[in-house]
Amino acid sequence: MIIYHGSIREFKHFTNESVVQHLENDIDTIGLWFTSEMDAAKPNAIGTETVIQKSETEFWEDGEPKVIQFDRPVSGFIYKVYFDDLNLKEYESHSEDAYDLFMRERDQYCDYFGSRPGKLTWKDQAILLNKEEANSKFRKKLMNQGYEGLLIRNTKQQSGVTDMYCIFEGDALHIVDVVPVETLE
Repeated sequence: MIIYHGSIREFKHFTNESVVQHLENDIDTIGLWFTSEMDAAKPNAIGTETVIQKSETEFWEDGEPKVIQFDRPVSGFIYKVYFDDLNLKEYESHSEDAYDLFMRERDQYCDYFGSRPGKLTWKDQAILLNKEEANSKFRKKLMNQGYEGLLIRNTKQQSGVTDMYCIFEGDALHIVDVVPVETLE
């Protein structure tokens, strides 16, 4: 199966250390995230990187240049990735949003903080207090059931509707092609 991953970084292999993801709803540390459509991966390949350098225009009293920090726009890469025969937990529904089914299952492990009393969920846009712990427990639960990842069918993204894949370990992933985003525009 072919899936796509967008990243502002270039790398040779998928590892949890090489891949930095910033996804909505604090799901980024569950595993490595992919989409079924190249266009759906593109927003994750466009971002900013923090640059720290000596200033050419600002100086201290002793004449030494100040060190400044700023965010620079970055156009990254779309990774075309192949995997075969992974056991994925599938979230699909014809009557409900599949992403909501996935998030409700993960919410069992989440502690949220918000202004509304009662048990909060991901839909309340509250602050998740235990992201790493919640994602780790959720992933371990699925792995104990024999799953190597998950698939969320027909998920609404910025660029339309796509399937979202989360693979727990990068060993089964093979990079087929790396496409610079700037060549797609």
